[in-house]
Amino acid sequence: MIKMTLFLTRRADLTRQQFSDYWMNVHWPIVQSVPEVKKYTRRYVQQHNIGGTPNVITAAPYDGIAEAWFDKIEDVRAVVSSPSWAKIVVPDEKKFLDRSKTLIMFSTEKVGYERPRGHGPFFLKCFRNV
Repeated sequence: MIKMTLFLTRRADLTRQQFSDYWMNVHWPIVQSVPEVKKYTRRYVQQHNIGGTPNVITAAPYDGIAEAWFDKIEDVRAVVSSPSWAKIVVPDEKKFLDRSKTLIMFSTEKVGYERPRGHGPFFLKCFRNV
C-alpha cells in the first residue's frame, strides 16, 4: 500500500476558514469527479489545521494535510497523469493553494501501535476501577 501525503499551504489572501471550506466543499467534489480517482484511490483523508499548538512545540507551517492511499505507485501515476486531473484539478488548486509552499511525500506505513477495535470502554473501565 502506498500513501501519498500532501502538506498544503493556503493562498495568502484566504483565511484558514475560507481555505478549509473551499478545500472540503468545492475542491474535493472536483477531485472526486476524476474517473481515475474513483478507480484507483483506496482511501482519502483531509486534516484541517485548527491551531492551538502548545507553546513548547513549534506549529507545523501547513494549513492542511491530505492523505490518499493506493495499492501501488503506478495507480498514483495513473491518477495524477490523467487528462482529467490536468484539465480540472490542477487549475482549481490555484484557487485556494499556494503551490510553491505545498509539499508531497510518498510512503509506506509502519504501524508502531494500534489499539484493537472494541477495547476502548474495557480499558477505560479497568483504569477507573484501579
